[in-house]
Amino acid sequence: MSEEKEAHKEFTIIERVNKKYFTEIESSVLHFQQTLFDLQNECYKSWKNAVKTNVSLQKEFAEKSGYNFELPKTAQTILEDVGDEITKYRVTSNQIAIKTIEAGKKNIKTWNENAETFVELNRKIMDYWLTVFVPK
Repeated sequence: MSEEKEAHKEFTIIERVNKKYFTEIESSVLHFQQTLFDLQNECYKSWKNAVKTNVSLQKEFAEKSGYNFELPKTAQTILEDVGDEITKYRVTSNQIAIKTIEAGKKNIKTWNENAETFVELNRKIMDYWLTVFVPK
């Protein structure tokens, strides 16, 4: 019996290492997600601010220079259409990304729900091979 305990000592170590590893992941993942969200939010605000301030500066230049920078009606229509298409593209891209993530999440959830079935199937295969190759 002592030999059997000694032979399985490695599994105790592996189980302890796995527990420590996944405990650390579970405790840090929320912080990691919040940090990524904060970074994304700062990038968005920076981008928005850069566009807003550049447009403001161009408007100020146009007013102070006294030049008439009126865009022809055709150019105004093109800018409106391009803006609308960019917005449609972002909406569609976001929908595709969300659907892809949701499908991946559903697949992982299904795998998790059936993990025990996979283990049982592998156990039966293992038992079969052990009866064939391990002498009694």
